[in-house]
Amino acid sequence: MTFDERFHKIISLYKEGAKGNVTAVQEANQLLELLRLDYPDQPLAEAYHGSIMLLIARDKTNPLERFKWAKNGLKLLDSAVAAAPHDSRIRYLRGRSVYRLPEKYFQRTRTVIEDYTFLIDQRLLQEGPLKAFNNSRLTYELGEAYRRIGRNEDAARCWTMLEQETQDPEFRKLLRLKLQSLEGKPAIEHIETNDSIKSVLIGRTARAVGNVLLNLVEKK
Repeated sequence: MTFDERFHKIISLYKEGAKGNVTAVQEANQLLELLRLDYPDQPLAEAYHGSIMLLIARDKTNPLERFKWAKNGLKLLDSAVAAAPHDSRIRYLRGRSVYRLPEKYFQRTRTVIEDYTFLIDQRLLQEGPLKAFNNSRLTYELGEAYRRIGRNEDAARCWTMLEQETQDPEFRKLLRLKLQSLEGKPAIEHIETNDSIKSVLIGRTARAVGNVLLNLVEKK
């Protein structure tokens, strides 16, 4: 099969995996490993593999395994963006994948802001493979990303713009609630995000199995 034929099957599996199908995630991971061996210079395949790794991390029950897969997935996504910084599909994959990660542990919300802002500024969602993911949703989530790191004024700007544009009464109600939650807050607010996911996971593991395992992890 050609690259496109193999890749098309992977995308179908990816969509199923994003909905929670663990078997589809594992199959997509295996196919991507083989595809990237045959086509090593394909940043888009690298980006999908990184996103799949984050789905694998989602499904892991062992905290250290979860961290390992998440770290490797983020590394691939960053590498793909570095290789093709103007590819909207890669920016979309990284932005959407990282958006789901808790800021407290990963400190990657600024990556979301970078990718979402790129997509909105370039108007890359008006046509092509991303047309189903509209600007309204992207702008809403951009506002949420700003809020997570205390950039309240920027969050309010995103949500105010949407409130003025939308014709959906339920969406407008949600936006008003979001804006009300920012009332009285400073334009920029300091929010503590000092806990790394590694330190948290190591701490939990240590409490569960003792200090010996903690020492081993720290040496690694």
